[in-house]
Amino acid sequence: MYEKKLKLLLCQINPIVGDIGYNKEKILNIIRENRETDIIIFPEMALVGYPLMDHILDPIIRKRNKEAINEIMETTSQPTVILGTFTEPEGLKGKIQHFYNSAIIMENKNIVYIENKRLLPNYDVFDERRYFSFDDKYQPIEIKDKQVGILICEDIWDNYYEDKVANKLVENGAEFLIVINASPYHIGKFELRKNLLGEKAQKLSVPIIYVNMVGGLDEIVYDGQSFIVNTAGKIMFKAKAFQEEIAEYFLDFEHSNGQGITSSEINWKEEVVEALKLNLFDYFHKSNIFDGVVLGLSGGIDSAFTAYICAEALGAEKVNCIMLPTRYTSQQSLDNAKELCENLSMNYYIHPIDDLFQSYEISINKNLGDLPFDIADENLQARIRATILMYYSNKFNWLLVSTGNKSEIGVGYCTLYGDTNGGKNVPGDLLKVQIYDICTWINRKKEIIPENIITRPPTAELREDQKDSDSLPPYEILDTILREIIEYGIGAELEHLQKEGIKPETILKVRRLYLNSEFKRRQLVQTIKVSPSAFGIGRRYPVLKRIKF
Repeated sequence: MYEKKLKLLLCQINPIVGDIGYNKEKILNIIRENRETDIIIFPEMALVGYPLMDHILDPIIRKRNKEAINEIMETTSQPTVILGTFTEPEGLKGKIQHFYNSAIIMENKNIVYIENKRLLPNYDVFDERRYFSFDDKYQPIEIKDKQVGILICEDIWDNYYEDKVANKLVENGAEFLIVINASPYHIGKFELRKNLLGEKAQKLSVPIIYVNMVGGLDEIVYDGQSFIVNTAGKIMFKAKAFQEEIAEYFLDFEHSNGQGITSSEINWKEEVVEALKLNLFDYFHKSNIFDGVVLGLSGGIDSAFTAYICAEALGAEKVNCIMLPTRYTSQQSLDNAKELCENLSMNYYIHPIDDLFQSYEISINKNLGDLPFDIADENLQARIRATILMYYSNKFNWLLVSTGNKSEIGVGYCTLYGDTNGGKNVPGDLLKVQIYDICTWINRKKEIIPENIITRPPTAELREDQKDSDSLPPYEILDTILREIIEYGIGAELEHLQKEGIKPETILKVRRLYLNSEFKRRQLVQTIKVSPSAFGIGRRYPVLKRIKF
């Protein structure tokens, strides 16, 4: 009956962590509407969301997970359903990690098999060995007269493990592989997945079906982009990026080595914009707390880019941009900010703070005497702005969005409790040069971000005639040094970058600034991960240390 083709349904869904009722209804509706499908495939941990973190220990979550599994099982009939969630079998009782990260296989109102994850990632944003036990089963299961190997996310990324899960499944008779995933996005991630699965499919001579989660969770973005590769390693189908999609595909065993689709690539700048939009949208709507967002506009590129993402993600009517000028704010900055808000139809307010700044100066002079103007006075302006922005946030129930980029966060060129205030940071995993590149791309059809913002030398405008270049190397050089340090660690960059013509004293200055600003990074608000090495939960460095050089 199933010798030639199988009708697959790839369910690239966006679950909500902990809202098992919501996720269950989404899953049940898909099953009910697709009774004639052969195999319905959901992502890793689709029933409970991923990562649950320590909520997996909560009795209410464990109870609802079991109840939902049973309810979904009772709904299954003709289709075989592959559902990602966690299980806690009797055999793991008494162990520290008494859960499995599992794929539950259901059909005809029965659980016919449970496949558990064998390879547990414990790097970057992953902390699976805190919760889950390893499994060591490598037997395919029979589904619709075919031998199917089921893998869970890391099981396919076996290059750095002794266990070669896909190889063992095929050696034991698997005719094709299904991989369910909650695989986070970063720039270039789809290319890595495509190459990995293409090579494995070609080497093992089996088709591979890769189903990925989509959505935003804290710092993480799941990009979807589920796909199928044939025995020649060519992509035969690719789902949408950064959107839910329920995709039907006929797996043809007689013609399993075709040429594939012509193109599967997305411009990295477009990918980043879509990733930031999705994460912010989900943060705003899944939390269900806020009525709008607010941010401080400066007339510079970081806040302009942030405002653009907010408007695109949430709608311009929900975005409230506030300009907070002092005596050091130029007319050009005011004009740039106003033009940006008009281009995007956002709400725009001007709230001068120079009178507040002067009151502080008078009070400080009265108590401390006439002190020279320095960084403390610069930071005071940023903290006054933060106080006013937090007032707007509290008064109107708006989420305060901060605007700091990765370059400045990397060297501490930011003010704690000032421009770093907020509930969500949008561009914090993008280097300054990347933001310029993306803003130029945004303007490819028409000018949205005013050209003056892009071409103007960056400045914090916290003192007279200030330029970022007064304190930092040019961003092209700064970003080159930071990229080396962040991605490869301290030590190799000095010799390596000198060969590229960067002066050793510049490299050492950036290294020192980077090490000395860890205490700031530890206190920053949650950002959105779009690089392999973000400042966030996947990066763990002590604040207190001494590294001599």
